[in-house]
Amino acid sequence: MATSPDVVLHIGSDKTGTTSIQQFLRRNRAALAGRGVLYPRTPGDVRHTDLGLYSRSDQTLPESRFWRRGGHTSPDAFRRGLRRRLSREVAAVDPSTVVLSDEALFRIPAESMLRLRGLIDGLAGQVRVVVYLRRQDDHLVSRYQQAVKLGEVLDLRAWSHRDFSGIYDYWVRLTTWQDTFQPASLAVRRFERERFPEGSLTQDFLDAAELDVRSADLRSITVRNESLGVEAVEMLRVLNLHQVEDEGAAPRRISNRAHVKRLRQADGGPQVTLPEADLDQFMARWSESNDRVARDLLDDPSGRLFHASRRTAGTTTEQVLDPGRLDGYLELLEIPEEQHAAIRRIAEREATRSG
Repeated sequence: MATSPDVVLHIGSDKTGTTSIQQFLRRNRAALAGRGVLYPRTPGDVRHTDLGLYSRSDQTLPESRFWRRGGHTSPDAFRRGLRRRLSREVAAVDPSTVVLSDEALFRIPAESMLRLRGLIDGLAGQVRVVVYLRRQDDHLVSRYQQAVKLGEVLDLRAWSHRDFSGIYDYWVRLTTWQDTFQPASLAVRRFERERFPEGSLTQDFLDAAELDVRSADLRSITVRNESLGVEAVEMLRVLNLHQVEDEGAAPRRISNRAHVKRLRQADGGPQVTLPEADLDQFMARWSESNDRVARDLLDDPSGRLFHASRRTAGTTTEQVLDPGRLDGYLELLEIPEEQHAAIRRIAEREATRSG
């Protein structure tokens, strides 16, 4: 490399259009390279999941589904290989800027930030961290869907009582990034569509990254609605309970990828949420933190971090699957008949509990 390129590190957070941004960068990889911007393949073709793995401690690596899926065995060998291959890819292109993106990075601990910084220091000149923040109540109900897709067995109300301070205390999260990782700059963006230039998330990201590129000059992507209706979510939760109770699976370690693909074909109804009073109380927990982010990191004297209203259209607080509709879902998902009786018992039990 003639000079060390600058690095744009997009750390998420999750459920803020990260997949759309990553798909856009992947689809325009060649065009961006022609403009001196590298979106490398080494850490992952679309999402750079190997960055999240690299940052983990040796003890927590086996907990990652990406680690298990990759068939890795030695943390040291994995890290050495990633450093070597990434350096070679960057040197081959000799870009002015390298863009890296993995939403799992947003919530990593300080020690993991230092480990990641060690990887990037081998590549980079200036490092700019880009992060998107979404109002915590909307993020909570959206993130719950993702949790169920990965094997969660609790309903939304029970799940929402967990300690989420490590995710939703944005002031602590961002100042930890500043103090530990010490980027040259931190670009904090509100995930509010009305704030995006021309309504374009990808252009907003290019602006945040300070890349002299117009989204309209590149290939667009089709943004898919990844959300499922309440019935579909509850069907997945019932299946998770079946796998845990009857087949010995571990909660939150279940892949429902094939089921999710099929459930998107069904009309699962409105999306599940919590009662307004519960969401108000949840947001109140973060009011001081949000105020400090707005004032100190966004130079907004109003102290108002989010301006968009909470989503209320197309939602319900009734998280229930009518057992009378179970057969249709079992057929759609091609569940073996010998499992039907056990799944039905769970569905009927959960419907009674919900009611």
